[in-house]
Amino acid sequence: MKLLSSALALALVPAIAVADATPTSQPAANSEVAQTAPAPASSGGEKKDEKKDDKAKDPKAAAAAQPQQQQNALANAVQARTPEEQANQTGFQFAFGLDHWLGTGTFVDSEKYASLVASPSLSATFLFGIKGIRLAASARVWAFYEYTLPDAPNGRRFFPQDTRLTLVAPALFRDKAVTGIAITPSITAIVPTSPESFTAGLISTLGVGAAVTRSVKVGNGGFDFRLTLAGSYGIYTSAVNGIRNRPVTAPGNRDALGNQIVIGRPDETFAAVNGMNPAFSGSIGGGVNWRTGGNLLLFAGYSYARSFNQAATTDPNDPTLPQALDSNGNQVGRAGMGGNDVTRAFIGASYQLNEHYNLDFYVFTIQSPMVRVGDKWVPRPPIGSFIDAASNNTSFIVSLGAAY
Repeated sequence: MKLLSSALALALVPAIAVADATPTSQPAANSEVAQTAPAPASSGGEKKDEKKDDKAKDPKAAAAAQPQQQQNALANAVQARTPEEQANQTGFQFAFGLDHWLGTGTFVDSEKYASLVASPSLSATFLFGIKGIRLAASARVWAFYEYTLPDAPNGRRFFPQDTRLTLVAPALFRDKAVTGIAITPSITAIVPTSPESFTAGLISTLGVGAAVTRSVKVGNGGFDFRLTLAGSYGIYTSAVNGIRNRPVTAPGNRDALGNQIVIGRPDETFAAVNGMNPAFSGSIGGGVNWRTGGNLLLFAGYSYARSFNQAATTDPNDPTLPQALDSNGNQVGRAGMGGNDVTRAFIGASYQLNEHYNLDFYVFTIQSPMVRVGDKWVPRPPIGSFIDAASNNTSFIVSLGAAY
């Protein structure tokens, strides 16, 4: 399940684009903290200071004379970290990321549970305005490649992911007088480009969300606080996530060696069923960035998501429901919507190398929020799923980002 964990991860991990309404690991631009007033021009009646002129001619001396914030690569970086910064930008931006994930299972048993995965990503954003409203439209593509022994039954190492389209209105509503809080609404659409979505019959997942943000200046740095709310609805060709049965003679049902690819009973619709497709889902999350005043930024975040799947049946007396009971005496098969919940948490640091490049390191955990201990359910710690480390729910990630 290590690749599944990695695939779900990028919903909140520091990746790219404020447009996704999530904490980011890409650089900041036009930071309010970084703004400095230009040096006042000298009047014609003043006597020239030859020493000042010498400094002006010397690039190193001139750079040293500038305020610290103006030299800060994090403050002058291309990609914005807050909606307020993004609202001040215009034109096209392109960002590339290359992440490497090392799962904790690697340290448990490198032969059985090793997980080393690369994840390249590319995003394009167009920032513009319509009738005074600032907008940012973006598209993001990404994939996974596993260096270690793949979990997939067919040994596949390369896993392209779905394409994400986003439109946000950065800091559309902002209370400048009292709280300084900004609200950034967003809409998203998923374009199926992964084999898993093709199998599930995904047409698109449509979502809406909002980010509530507040930046606080502290010395030469400060804090960026963020609260996010989001909801989505999945549109599929079928409520069932399964591989449809195909006749033996159907075109494309045999590989290059003549082996039948899909095998199932002739009278059944599906040869394999992976459960029901998701219908509605919602999430709530929060995060904070700490700008230390130099090129270093520390970040942390946590989110909870709940999904509700399509119902296999709404009749509790449906004869096709499994009648078996679990250890608590509850019926295994239930009518109505199923579902699941998941938490994502991360903590790490980002160092801005220059205005275009940044290097990040962080720890990321994705897991169900509760675990069974004896006859009780108890909450898991948000970071570090080390009790069942072989599951690779926790990964150590190194990321190199570039933005232009």
